[in-house]
Amino acid sequence: MAFETNRFCWHGCTSTNVEVSKAFYSKVIGWEVQTTPMGDSEATFFRVGADKIFAHLSPPEMDGVPSHWSSFLRVDNVDASTASAVKNGGHEIMPPMDIPPGRFSVISTPSGASMVLFHEADPTDSHHHETAPGLVHWVELHSKDIDTDIAWLKKTFGFDISEMQMPNGPYYILKNGDQPRGGVMASQSDDAPAMWLVWINVSNVDETLASAESNNGKVLSPIFEVPGVGRMAVMQDPTGGVLGVITPEA
Repeated sequence: MAFETNRFCWHGCTSTNVEVSKAFYSKVIGWEVQTTPMGDSEATFFRVGADKIFAHLSPPEMDGVPSHWSSFLRVDNVDASTASAVKNGGHEIMPPMDIPPGRFSVISTPSGASMVLFHEADPTDSHHHETAPGLVHWVELHSKDIDTDIAWLKKTFGFDISEMQMPNGPYYILKNGDQPRGGVMASQSDDAPAMWLVWINVSNVDETLASAESNNGKVLSPIFEVPGVGRMAVMQDPTGGVLGVITPEA
């Protein structure tokens, strides 16, 4: 399937210990690790099955950057979207630049949740959008200033917003037309920074969390269920990277 504007199309795991992250995610999620030449160096990827490469694994670009997951939003024009993001109250972390797969920049929402803007170099390139076990199921913003961040998302990218009432407060769906692209909710932890949380589809949340703990990971939230959505929890890998795991409701 071709890349689609305003759709999260790629993900990255930045790790302060790449070898530990390789071992952890291979054992806990079942991802395969693939190393591929890219330019003058090599890139490491997570893969599901023979052909579904969906995320890269790399060390931090700068000292002091903690382990984290990042999500890449496909836009029509990286430079224009970066300028718009800053004009509307967001922040530029890395300016637009080219890499072999395409052009990207790193920005953040007004409340500080970083994200990557991306446009593919090859217009004939395609990307899968499945949500099978092992793949990304959903991406959501945990905001420290939800009204400001939502206004920014609408103005910068043209997202439509729909609201759902949840037990812990309103939940907002980002839509491109009638297609849901991600979620927004108020941060549930005073100690956690604003962030985009990546949710991974797993066959059995309980078994995944047990495996995470036995491989030096941590469970950050109790398992909870949302009717019509699934059974889920938030966990942390041994290097500090945080992501959600979900078994979607059948």
